[in-house]
Amino acid sequence: MNVFIVRTRLQSLIIEEIISIEKVSPYVLVVCYFDHKNEDAPEVYATYDKIKKEAVFSIDVFASDKLLKNVAKYVSMQMIVSLTKGKVFLAGVDSFSFALAAKLFPFAQINTFDDGSYNVQKNSKYFCETPLARPGFKGLISKLLFPKGGAKYLRARSKRHYTVFADLENIVEKDRVMTLQWDWSKLLDQRDVDELPAQVSTIFLGTAFQDFSERQQTKLRQKAVELMDSTDLYIMHPREKSWLNHEKVTRLSSPAEAVLVYMQRASKDKLTVYHYDTTAAYSLRNYKDIKFIDLLSDD
Repeated sequence: MNVFIVRTRLQSLIIEEIISIEKVSPYVLVVCYFDHKNEDAPEVYATYDKIKKEAVFSIDVFASDKLLKNVAKYVSMQMIVSLTKGKVFLAGVDSFSFALAAKLFPFAQINTFDDGSYNVQKNSKYFCETPLARPGFKGLISKLLFPKGGAKYLRARSKRHYTVFADLENIVEKDRVMTLQWDWSKLLDQRDVDELPAQVSTIFLGTAFQDFSERQQTKLRQKAVELMDSTDLYIMHPREKSWLNHEKVTRLSSPAEAVLVYMQRASKDKLTVYHYDTTAAYSLRNYKDIKFIDLLSDD
């Protein structure tokens, strides 16, 4: 029995592709949340439904739950994998709970896949090589079991890594990387095409502001407001909470990459995209007619 762990829309799309090309069956789906089941936009969970339908069963893991509770859930999944000679597939290599569970099953096969820009940014938490920096029992266990951090441990355990970032260095060496043949245009939802403006030259991609500190959220939102006059379209992030009431703001079902490729081809001109370290800037870096401007680089 195989296990897939999913947290974001991009992850669910990659899982769907892995299942298709590797013919992975049967499998269990582990769905992760920060606090509660309705914390993200419906469009996020709509992509989960496709892979959930084919799963033998699914379980939920909440980051806000106590450590031992989540470790117990991951241990049960690891036990299933080990007894049935299956595989585990996950993106979040910084998961301390999963790293603890994986430590108990040293021979279980773990495979990883992209979670976004963290996979290619050498200063991200996925490349961290220090133990969990916190006091108490959790910090002590981290230092004892993972002296170079849980992320380092899980990267080393990864048998194969699946990526949509062709030719970019990832969290494991190239001989363990499998590049997926990814066509963003195939992920464009016709319902979005019907709603998009005919001519667009500047697009603003929102972000999950709740992932930043309160101070950062205020600063980043202010930047967005300041640029609205020079922006033709504001596309909300799949996990972005509604906060800006403006006619240019929209929430789409398609991945941002699919929309950007479509809009650029439709306009037949250069497309400018404002963003906050979006994954699309890496996955579409070879599209010369799409110019990405990272507003976080000013901070």
